[in-house]
Amino acid sequence: MAARKHKTPSAEQLAFDLGISATLYHWVEHLPHRPYCTNDLGAGLRIRPVERALAYRYLQHNPPAQVWTIVLDVDHRICDPESLAYCWETKGPEGPIPNAIAINPENGHGHLFYFLKAGVTRTQAGREAPLRYLAAVERGLCTRMDADNRYVGLVSKNPAHTDWLVWSFHDQPWSLGELSEYLDLDAANARRYVPNTPEEAFQEGRNVYLFHTARQWAYRAIRDYWAPNGLPQWQDAILGHLRGINGQFQAPLFEPELRTIAKSIAGWTWRHITPKGLQDLIERTHTPELQRERGKRATNQAEAGRLGGLAVTNQAEAGIASGKARRQSREQDRATARLLRAQGCSYREIAERLEVTHPTVINWLGGK
Repeated sequence: MAARKHKTPSAEQLAFDLGISATLYHWVEHLPHRPYCTNDLGAGLRIRPVERALAYRYLQHNPPAQVWTIVLDVDHRICDPESLAYCWETKGPEGPIPNAIAINPENGHGHLFYFLKAGVTRTQAGREAPLRYLAAVERGLCTRMDADNRYVGLVSKNPAHTDWLVWSFHDQPWSLGELSEYLDLDAANARRYVPNTPEEAFQEGRNVYLFHTARQWAYRAIRDYWAPNGLPQWQDAILGHLRGINGQFQAPLFEPELRTIAKSIAGWTWRHITPKGLQDLIERTHTPELQRERGKRATNQAEAGRLGGLAVTNQAEAGIASGKARRQSREQDRATARLLRAQGCSYREIAERLEVTHPTVINWLGGK
């Protein structure tokens, strides 16, 4: 007899079974189907069907590929016992009120839950600007609430568990724009936000930093993996690169999250950056006319550098810019040479096409 396929209960049924407030319905609706969960963070995480995972004290609140809930970890009393003011009320103008909070009754610390109107995609299947916007909002909220920037953000206190004091405030989910109004964030700049260093990246900022850094590397590195059935090796290479970056974070992402990102970047680059695409680019950018024009510009720049009465600082800046341009041009020519060689061209044919010397091509390709 075939095994019966497990059917995940509906959000309505789960909410009814738990007897939770209407405020938390949005949270239940967007939980992963098989979230990580545990009763003791020190004992590690388990994966369980959502209806069983809801019995654990800690629970994964977002699916791997999307963010529906922003969670802040507040390592001080969320509510001041003397003034009875919440943490979002104690620093200047009142901050955005979370939808719900789950508090440890022993020390008053806990998690703030902000539900989002629209999920933000974490993978390269989505646009990067919303993820950057989300990272900027999270960073602003964390600063405003004096929350822990080392919080990993994978699991949170389960607001359906009786071990926590759970207070529900309102059931209206937030847009990123509405949250940013409390944080003095400019939406246009926030959509371009990228942490400058791994030390500055936390929560979704780590995903932004990983995507931004790894995909820039991938655009060039993929050329070394073009081969029949090369996608698995390419995905492994990206995963290894991501692990190296991830090790620099104060709170590294978990391995399954890295695998999700690696799969996303590998799939996108494999579909969109192909030998044919590069060949088309080469044919558009390395025509004899353009090559001759580049040669004329290089000659004119050199002549201007010798004869112009520029200041020393300007000459240095021009030299740096020229050096960068030459390096970029050499990289393009090397990539072109590799592609032409893979297509069966001889070293001499490649040299003639790229208008470089025969020894230069040999040096680029490591041949004899």
